[in-house]
Amino acid sequence: MLTLEELYREYADGLQAYAARLTRDGPAAEDLVQEAFIRTLGHLQLLAQLNPHQCRAWLCQTVKRLFLDQRASRAREAAFVAQLSLETEGYVAPVEPELMAGLLARVPESCRQVLEMRYTLGMNSTEIGEELGLLPATVRSRLHLAIARLRAAQDKLF
Repeated sequence: MLTLEELYREYADGLQAYAARLTRDGPAAEDLVQEAFIRTLGHLQLLAQLNPHQCRAWLCQTVKRLFLDQRASRAREAAFVAQLSLETEGYVAPVEPELMAGLLARVPESCRQVLEMRYTLGMNSTEIGEELGLLPATVRSRLHLAIARLRAAQDKLF
């Protein structure tokens, strides 16, 4: 049976180079490759049946689809934000610090710090990792956990 470790060892460098060509951004390419390998977990049996050329093609196609999905999502988001800004021009939403503090209290401290650095300071996973002495993958994992906790807490409140 083919393992994720074997796949990573064999194809990670090539996928990283491919993703870097697509994104033209090192950290974004790392994120794309990591997401591709996460998707791979559900398809290990299929990949074990493929020859090395087919396996590489499958992984490259996965990276490309993820990239295109992200790009389309960003375009939709930008269009939505542009439309929303036109509709709400001049409106300033009231800040509810108690609500925000309540939601953030449900997130572990280590994740809260990563969230703040990412969304308040605008740092990427590599920069945050360097600042905190963590691997970028650990930073992304903590961000994922924090966002999941925030969504769960928000769903309970509303």
